[in-house]
Amino acid sequence: MRPGTAVLAALALALGVSCSPDGGSGPTVIRLGHIGFPDSPFDHGARHFKELIEARFPGQVEIRIFGTGQLGEDKEMLEGLRLGTLEMHIPSSVMHSVAPEFGIFDLPFLIEDRDHFERIAASEIGRGLEETLRRDHGLTLLAFWENGFRVITNNVRPVVTPADLEGIRLRTPKDPERVRLFETLGASPASMSFGEVFSALRQGVVDGQENPLAQLTAARLHEVQSYLSLSNHVYTPAYPVMQTAWLERLPEDLQTGLREAAIETGDWLRGFLAQEDMRLLADLEGQLAVNEVDLPAFAATAAPVFEHYEERFGAGWIEAARELAH
Repeated sequence: MRPGTAVLAALALALGVSCSPDGGSGPTVIRLGHIGFPDSPFDHGARHFKELIEARFPGQVEIRIFGTGQLGEDKEMLEGLRLGTLEMHIPSSVMHSVAPEFGIFDLPFLIEDRDHFERIAASEIGRGLEETLRRDHGLTLLAFWENGFRVITNNVRPVVTPADLEGIRLRTPKDPERVRLFETLGASPASMSFGEVFSALRQGVVDGQENPLAQLTAARLHEVQSYLSLSNHVYTPAYPVMQTAWLERLPEDLQTGLREAAIETGDWLRGFLAQEDMRLLADLEGQLAVNEVDLPAFAATAAPVFEHYEERFGAGWIEAARELAH
C-alpha cells in the first residue's frame, strides 16, 4: 500500500462512519476533499455544492468537506476515490495524470474567456473527456467547475515578454504540461505541492509562481511576492469527481440531484469568480506592482507546446475548441 493510500485508509477508519449507500441507517455521508485554502475557488465551490445538496435532501445527505489538503495531495485523494476511502474530490491540473486528454486545458491562450470555456465543456470535447474518465478510469465527472485564469507573480522583475522570465525559478504544479510550457517560455520551472509554495517563496527557494488570483490570495502568496503580471496564460477548470461504481449504487433521485447540483455550482462559480477577479485585482494593485503582458509575444513563443498534444491526440479537439471561440 502506498503511503498516501495508507493515510486515507486510516482516516476512513478513524472517522467511524459508513459512507456506503449500503451502509445502514442514517444520512448518506459524502466526504469531499480538496487542496484549496479557505476562500479559494475549491472552497467556494465545495460549500455552495454542500448547501444545494443538503437543502434538496434534508436529513438524507451530509456533505463533509475536507479542504487545505487535510486528506493528502490530489493524487492521494484520487487514489482514495478508487479505494472507496473518499467519495468526492475536486482536482484541477493534476487530472491529466489520470487521463492525459485533459491536458488540452493546459494549452496556453486556447480559451478566450469563461463563455468560450462553457461552449467547450458542452461540446464533443467535454463529452469526450467525461466518457474517457468513466470508461477507462471508473470515475464520473459530475460537471465542470473553475480554478481560474492563471497569472504570474515573482520577486525578480515585471514580466512583460517571455524574455523577462529568463532565470526566474517559477513554481508550477506537478504537471508535465505546465513544466513544458514554462520551459518553452524561458523560465526555470520547479514543481512542488501547493501547500509548500508559501514557504518556498518566503525562503527564496523559488522566485515566483503562477495561479489564479483567487488561489494565490487565499493562500496569501501575494504577501511574499512583489510583481503581478496579468498573463492569463491558461484557464484551468476544476473537476468534481466521484467513483462511478459508488455513485451508481445511490438512489436514482440522489444521483440526479448530485449531478444537477454540480452543474448549478459550476455555473454559479464561474459568475462568482469573474466578479472576484475584479475585486481581488483592485485590492492587489495597492500591494503589488501590476502589469499587463505582451500577449502576442507570449502566444507566439508558447506555440510549440501545442505540437506535443497534437502528436498524442491529434489536432481535432484543438481545432474544435478554436472554432468555438468568438
